[in-house]
Amino acid sequence: MIIPFPPFEPDKSPYDVNSSASVVNALPVANGWGPMPGLTEISAALGSACRGATFVRTSAGTYRIVAGTETGLYELNTTNFTWTDITGASGPYAVPEQDNWTMTRFGNTLLIHNINDVIQAYDIEAGGTVTDLAGSPPKAKYSWVAGDYLVLGYLDISGTGQASVAWSGLNDATHWTYGKKGSDIQVLPEGDEVMGGFADQGGFTVIQRAGMQFFPFAPASGFTFTRTVLNPKQGSIAPRSIVSVGPGQFFYLSEDGFFGGVERKPIGAERVDRWFLDQIDQTYLSEVQGVADPFEKIVWWRYRALNGSYYRLGYDWQLDRWCTTDLQVGEMVALATPAITWDGLDVLYATIDDVDEPFDARLFSGGRPTFATFTTGNKLAYFTGPNIAATIETADVEIDGMSRSFINGVRIVTDAELL
Repeated sequence: MIIPFPPFEPDKSPYDVNSSASVVNALPVANGWGPMPGLTEISAALGSACRGATFVRTSAGTYRIVAGTETGLYELNTTNFTWTDITGASGPYAVPEQDNWTMTRFGNTLLIHNINDVIQAYDIEAGGTVTDLAGSPPKAKYSWVAGDYLVLGYLDISGTGQASVAWSGLNDATHWTYGKKGSDIQVLPEGDEVMGGFADQGGFTVIQRAGMQFFPFAPASGFTFTRTVLNPKQGSIAPRSIVSVGPGQFFYLSEDGFFGGVERKPIGAERVDRWFLDQIDQTYLSEVQGVADPFEKIVWWRYRALNGSYYRLGYDWQLDRWCTTDLQVGEMVALATPAITWDGLDVLYATIDDVDEPFDARLFSGGRPTFATFTTGNKLAYFTGPNIAATIETADVEIDGMSRSFINGVRIVTDAELL
């Protein structure tokens, strides 16, 4: 009798041979499970916990990695892997406890902001320190680019700001005179506060706590964007859980579980939703963070467990499979790898024998898309390390329904090394 290592679906019956209540530290593959890489720390520690990070590519093809803490902004020095302080004159900052840095590229400028501080502008080509964005834009929690416009969501405006979006002038992130150059502001009369948004085909989508809206580009109407209600009832309870992976394809955490798209396709129902709600400290439900691993095609959601540690739950959107890990992580981010030269290896490793990764690994190839996190020690680390030990449980299986069975041997069918 062959007993499979089935998909991770702990909400199902423990006697369902096609589901498992516990799969830890393994990644889904088409016909089973594969290895999950561990962490490779590559940087010195930030002064405090990371509250947001991103990467940008210059016209010369080099990469800048920027990270923010509660009070400062920093760029990774890819020669010695220390952090260079790029905090501007408006620092030290004061990122609120329930907020984080949002980082959005607009042309050759990286815009960095939170609801409490003036929007900071970083020159991607010249580097240096950040400056206040000119034009007196409103403070905002979220931002994204739609065509030639910078869009801000959840504004620091008394009364209506939480349910508002505004966009800049045409191809000008410093123009915020509404009614001029296409700039405007829109208060959303239903759906509660804005939880995030992203560019979509022909416009942009806004996700609210209890609704979803689409803003199509419609200059022929006399307005830059008009508004269409996509979902008048449901949205997301966790703004950082919203992850867009392609046109019209996004995933998020709602009050009743994990869903995909405007139509709210249930991706976690009767599979992981109940398990997740049992695992998470629901005081921190709104702080769930989602990031797409661009290499593995998995959306990972980081959550705070009841024991105070931060774990990850992953959804492979190509295979429609779930996975999980007990590896503790901090802030997650999709990054490109910095190029590490042979001469630079001694910054990360004491001797050549200490190098755990193969020399053709993505870590040593600059510009390769990959997935990273900040460790509990506030160091940047890539998921390119040695594979970590996995535990996979099968279902409780009845060998023979007619009589008692005695098992005197088993054989595991796998292509992995057996210890």
